[in-house]
Amino acid sequence: MIDRETRRKVGQLFLFGFQGRNVTPFVKDLVSKHNVAGLVFFSRNISEPGQLWELNRTIHAPGLIRAIDHEGGRVIRVGEPVTQFPPARKIGETAAPDLAYKAGHYQAQELAALGLNLNFAPVLDVATNPFNQVIGDRAFSSDPALVAKLGAETVRGIQDAGVAACGKHFPGHGDTRDDSHATLPRSGTEPSTIRGREMVPFSAAIRAGVKSVMTAHVLYETMDSRLPATLSSAIIQGLLRDTLKFDGVVITDDLEMRGVADGFGIEERTLLSIKAGADLLLFCHTPDTQMAAIETVCKAVEGRILSKERIETSWRRVQELKRFCAGAQAAPDRGRLFAVLGDVEHKALAGSFA
Repeated sequence: MIDRETRRKVGQLFLFGFQGRNVTPFVKDLVSKHNVAGLVFFSRNISEPGQLWELNRTIHAPGLIRAIDHEGGRVIRVGEPVTQFPPARKIGETAAPDLAYKAGHYQAQELAALGLNLNFAPVLDVATNPFNQVIGDRAFSSDPALVAKLGAETVRGIQDAGVAACGKHFPGHGDTRDDSHATLPRSGTEPSTIRGREMVPFSAAIRAGVKSVMTAHVLYETMDSRLPATLSSAIIQGLLRDTLKFDGVVITDDLEMRGVADGFGIEERTLLSIKAGADLLLFCHTPDTQMAAIETVCKAVEGRILSKERIETSWRRVQELKRFCAGAQAAPDRGRLFAVLGDVEHKALAGSFA
């Protein structure tokens, strides 16, 4: 039987989404009973900024990671008066690192005021496939050097506001055509090209101190003919850990997306991602699936399929990330909140990219 301390450490390997706009008994159990590392907020959880701020105040859990996708453009979960920054491509067209820094910093200041402390941004994909609609204008550019420069400054801007950044989607989603929400994209790109193009922005972000990196549900056939990057030790351990020397937190993209869910059962994709080197596993939709994932890891530890040492390694990385995330400070009252969200400099910068 797995001991209580290990079970609680297993819970720290998960980030879960939830339904609704209130703290339900299930959400309370995720935090207190199952000890998950954090929650992911989507549009379905948010009616307006003040409600999100109140929701975060209601979730009493010191050190909880509160994550969101807030890239700009079509990937913004919170409406006005949160400043609506444009997609990364608009910032890329300026080729101005200082503006990339400010855009990241201002957005993170607003997220922190709302009670959020991890932003799944910036997108570090290199937009080399013109038919790629899932990434498209979410990427800064088709030039890896420019993506690297602007991506690194965006990381600095976000994290200087006390919010953790997450570079995505490793090792790159920009040269694909399919959407991993619906199917498993495949890439036949040669490893030498990946190292000289796709990995350049991630290398720059790591040098800039990015706290986390999100994996791609993409099958890179020349590096792993069977497993997509999220489940591949050759890619997470081999490329990200060993080659790029990243020792921060590796976060999976949502493991309920069909890019991995269609080909791998819940137990298989959960265990493969951890064995590959992932630290935080995202399950963003289904309570039964979320509970099954936790139990899968607990049983694997009990059966010595996963060692306690492997759990401990990811647990330590997650605790370090949580210590950083504790620096994001929510606005103390609604007046201060809306002063931050309505900041004229934020609005002026966002408008300047149009």
